[in-house]
Amino acid sequence: MLTSAAVGGPIGVDPTRCVSLQRPAVPCRACARVCPTEAVRLGERSLSVALERCLGCGRCAAACPTEALEIAGFAELPETTLRVECARVPAGARQPGTAVIRCLGGMRPAALRAHLARDGSRTVVVVDRGWCAQCPAGGCAQPWEETVRGIRAELERLGAACRVEVVQEPLPIEMAGPPPAPPHEDRRGFGRRAFLLAPGGAQPRRANAQLEVSSAGPPRRIDPAALRARARALAVLAGSARAPAGLFPDLIVADSCCDRRLCAASCPTGALTQDGDEEESRLRFDPELCTGCGLCVRLCPSGALTLRPSGGAGSVAARVLRRRRLVRCAACGQSFWPPARGGLCPSCANDQDLMRSVHRLLRGADGTAPTSQEI
Repeated sequence: MLTSAAVGGPIGVDPTRCVSLQRPAVPCRACARVCPTEAVRLGERSLSVALERCLGCGRCAAACPTEALEIAGFAELPETTLRVECARVPAGARQPGTAVIRCLGGMRPAALRAHLARDGSRTVVVVDRGWCAQCPAGGCAQPWEETVRGIRAELERLGAACRVEVVQEPLPIEMAGPPPAPPHEDRRGFGRRAFLLAPGGAQPRRANAQLEVSSAGPPRRIDPAALRARARALAVLAGSARAPAGLFPDLIVADSCCDRRLCAASCPTGALTQDGDEEESRLRFDPELCTGCGLCVRLCPSGALTLRPSGGAGSVAARVLRRRRLVRCAACGQSFWPPARGGLCPSCANDQDLMRSVHRLLRGADGTAPTSQEI
């Protein structure tokens, strides 16, 4: 569930979890990419939804890796769910234990993962009636494909007994109910619930039937709650305290690391952090929080970082990538990492170089000190 959400009718946006709002340097366009009506638009630290085109299908929320978006009716599956059907299917054609959602493309990975974690031996069946390609909310034959493929890959890696299956049970298109349509509440505004001003300078508002959320001020780290929840669910499915490292990205640092800390400062989720004391500098990495965006690799001045799509054997765990002993600057007393020159930190060494340059300039070309008139 969204914890610091700007809520507008059935649409929820949590600016603290949106990568595009908080870290525009990370090229995340997942929500806009899957929207069948192009209702979702991303700008420079802004997200807008054209409500007159929004069908409430939930595909944007299902694609969001940090669960910044939420559409009403997709948060979780009932505990008794064995089958998942589109809401267009007539009630008489559904079997017992069927969960009905507005669009199969809006089936959220987090909801499906949490549902499977309740019973590690169950099988959930996604029922394909053959209508999606002609549906305005579908736009393709299998709008759920990305979600199902991702969950299946996780279950296979875990060796879990539970499964997700897709079955084709075609019905005549004449039996289909009406496709998803823009909610009436959105057509007339957002009712009694005004948007909540979210942390981080994000300001949601409604203008001309359009939901707009923008973020001002310095970029902030993304709320990692959704990433932690995924790791916990995977651990439950694995039947252990921690999930396998192979389900998370991995980061390697070379000895050429310059220790300028740009990588840690740029990490959108806090997966990479820098800490230490006056004697030691430490670079830490938490794979559970890594989205694999690669921003740290692109910004590393020394090219010392290598991002791998998955870790090796064993359980996932946060670890220290690099430790470095620090020395104290002879001039300012600040701790820094060598290579040092004359016991000075880079800042003091630069100041010393500047003073020497000025001194040589003032002495003149002949090496003699200038007179007061020459100065």
